[in-house]
Amino acid sequence: MISAIRQDRPLDYVLRVLSLAGLSMPSFWLGMLVILLLVRSLGWIPSMTYVSPFDNLGANLFQFVLPALAVGYRSSALIMRITRSAMLEVLREDYIRTAWAKGQREALVVWRHALKNASLPVITLIGIEFAFLIGGLIVTETVFNLPGVARYLVDAIQFRDYPIVQNLVMLIAVVVVLANLTVDLLYTWLDPRIKYGKA
Repeated sequence: MISAIRQDRPLDYVLRVLSLAGLSMPSFWLGMLVILLLVRSLGWIPSMTYVSPFDNLGANLFQFVLPALAVGYRSSALIMRITRSAMLEVLREDYIRTAWAKGQREALVVWRHALKNASLPVITLIGIEFAFLIGGLIVTETVFNLPGVARYLVDAIQFRDYPIVQNLVMLIAVVVVLANLTVDLLYTWLDPRIKYGKA
């Protein structure tokens, strides 16, 4: 949003470069890079042994910080690019110019009018990214030595454990369908015009 509102200013350029860097780096490579930088600069390596949340909740949450940052950087960069382009398109609409002409506050125009109307493609992308995150993190889970669904699925494929493979594929499919259903339900909440588009 900031990048769209401050278009072609230095902050916009900085944010665009950061988002392009996030799109260019695979999450597993970023994870290895973070680990190497921590070892090089601090002489510290994150724990590679999984800690259960029932044993130590703080250590478990801390263990997921670096993988979450490595994976989330790419997703947030993609969401930032889509949000910026959707906001730029909406900010040029007539009703936004009318809101500015009425003298409404910037926060009201941006949050209530512009962001709400620009959020449909962003919500779609978040649903797709959520489905991708559930099923596609095998390399990141391997780099950080974390037990996850994707790693469990690959292990089951290697050991030819077909019932486990079938169950995990069905679980991932159900999560993808539920994510898409949630996105469709959010459409009607964000844009009431969709309710009236029924035949």
